[in-house]
Amino acid sequence: MKCVYCGKEYSEGGTTINVSNGTFDVCSNECKKLVRDYLNRDMQYKNRSYIMIFCGSIGFILSTFFFSGKYKLVPMYLGMIIMGLALIIYPYIFSSFITFTRYPIKKATAAVRIIGAAVIVASLVFLVLTFMGV
Repeated sequence: MKCVYCGKEYSEGGTTINVSNGTFDVCSNECKKLVRDYLNRDMQYKNRSYIMIFCGSIGFILSTFFFSGKYKLVPMYLGMIIMGLALIIYPYIFSSFITFTRYPIKKATAAVRIIGAAVIVASLVFLVLTFMGV
């Protein structure tokens, strides 16, 4: 069996956790607690994540329809920074718990945060290049 939280393969000593769409294996009571904590944070903060991503997308709309000239893309870059922050602060993007049977919660959360950081870094580089006139 494979733990839904840490991804560790185990043959004995594990337990299960029941969630809204099924029962999943965890390797220990510690991982079971971490899954519960993750689910609680997910329920509490997922809407904030979506709101931040929506606010970030407004930067794309502003760049497309309302700005022109040298600084046309600045609102888009700022929106990308907001989206990246949303991914780092609230990495609760999966709508189905089934996803974690392939990619454990711990690894998926780390990957989402890394993607958020990469989006922020790329946006900052583009902003600097824009203001340097490159």
